[in-house]
Amino acid sequence: MMKSRRSSFVRSVAGAMVLTGLTGCASVAPDWLRRAEPAAAEPAAADREDEGRRVAREREEERARARTAVPASPLDVAPDAGRSEAVWSRAVNARGTRIVVSIRERALWLLDDSTTLMRAPVAVGMNDGFTYEGTRYHFETPVSVRKVLEKGVAPLWVPPDWHYLEKVVERGLEPVRLRAGRKEMLGDGTWIEIRGEQVGRVNQFGNFAPFTPGTEIIFDGKIYIPPFGTAQRRIPGILGSHKLAIGDGYLIHGTPEEDSIGDAVSHGCVRMYDEDVARLYDLAPVGTPVFLY
Repeated sequence: MMKSRRSSFVRSVAGAMVLTGLTGCASVAPDWLRRAEPAAAEPAAADREDEGRRVAREREEERARARTAVPASPLDVAPDAGRSEAVWSRAVNARGTRIVVSIRERALWLLDDSTTLMRAPVAVGMNDGFTYEGTRYHFETPVSVRKVLEKGVAPLWVPPDWHYLEKVVERGLEPVRLRAGRKEMLGDGTWIEIRGEQVGRVNQFGNFAPFTPGTEIIFDGKIYIPPFGTAQRRIPGILGSHKLAIGDGYLIHGTPEEDSIGDAVSHGCVRMYDEDVARLYDLAPVGTPVFLY
């Protein structure tokens, strides 16, 4: 009889412990008490398409607002004193088709005599830079008079050496310049080498895998700089859909980074929305004067 009472008592205490666990601070019930919840349903294909259209519509509305905010003419945007003022005066008094860029206003116009053919917001040089081994690299859009020297569709970006040195300074890396015919051993026993126009990594079995252009080659605290002429020194997508070269490495080009338009963030080039640079590409032939003030 005593044994039966004791068993009842143990069962009661165990039950109380379970109830206490469910009603106290613990927020998770034992697995065997949890109710299975249905998995969240994936959005239907039609819903995904609607969301995609909504995002595209909002982006186009944002671009339209940015274009509308650009003053109608460079006559409405006074220049800074000095060199900027002289370039602005030449730009507004010139005749024929010409491109005019206000660096301060971050705006571009295509003019024909006194008629504005198009206007667009742009991104310009950051007016900042870095120093490496005593050399100062400064990035700004230069106040100058230039002309369109060449044009290109789906252009590849060939990064200058400063691109890699900037990463060296930002991340505390050691630069290594790759050379044809020379292996660069890595800490895991693999190595980097150049085969033809490709820079790649060779594994322990001798298999060669080229690096994807645009991917920084960083191992063991070092950044490996591919030489000019290799595929890894020709990067797609960075310059958007079109480019207009205006000399000394400066370009007017598109960009996948639409949020940068309207800011001073580039390394000196003039960035445009892809739709805008495509239109400029069609309207401005090689030889078109470019006034940057």
